[in-house]
Amino acid sequence: MIEALKQQVKHTPVTMGLFIITIVVFIFELIASHGQTDNARFLVAVGAKWGPDIAHNQAYWRLLTPVFLHAGIMHIATNMLTLWFVGPIAEHAFGSWRFLMLYAFGGIVGNIFSYLLSPLAISVGASSALFAMFAGLILYGVRYRDNPTIRAQGATFLLFVVLNLFSGLLAPTIDFWGHIGGLIGGMMSTVMLGFVGKSGQYALSMRLTMCAVTMLLLILTIYVGGSVS
Repeated sequence: MIEALKQQVKHTPVTMGLFIITIVVFIFELIASHGQTDNARFLVAVGAKWGPDIAHNQAYWRLLTPVFLHAGIMHIATNMLTLWFVGPIAEHAFGSWRFLMLYAFGGIVGNIFSYLLSPLAISVGASSALFAMFAGLILYGVRYRDNPTIRAQGATFLLFVVLNLFSGLLAPTIDFWGHIGGLIGGMMSTVMLGFVGKSGQYALSMRLTMCAVTMLLLILTIYVGGSVS
């Protein structure tokens, strides 16, 4: 088992690194909160997405830190199981550094959407980054649809995303806009970073367009600051 873990770390270092960091952060949460990891005040104190603080104190770091925070055992378990099983697929498809940028960028864009459209909601969790990962794999399946295995994987991930978005509409505790933003961020970063291999590269004009959209999101994030109570 130890040898298998060593091989996993060797072949998918980013997936394993993100997994370990998130678990360590949650252990800290458990200790610091005395087991009350879903306490709203505690989550805000340790870095949850909280619109008023972002707006009035320019706490833009709150657009990234929520990706590594979770509100309960079931919350982190579902997200980390997803990362454990699907992360290696994405890391092999895009390469380690591109996967890391996809994960981080998608998480940030997801939290930007949540901030812009639901600023008073306290949000934590890796879901926005995971939705970005799924978005990348769906586009990967479309791009390489001539490969039946890759196409089938993409279709499976698309179905998973649709079902999760639908269930998110029915659950008031789920940050729906964070999930939507994560999907969009994943698509944007997949296009901007391009795929491995010349045949998979998106046109430069399309990639520059995504860069422009990113700048627009950043401007909106700063501009909306004055409108959050």
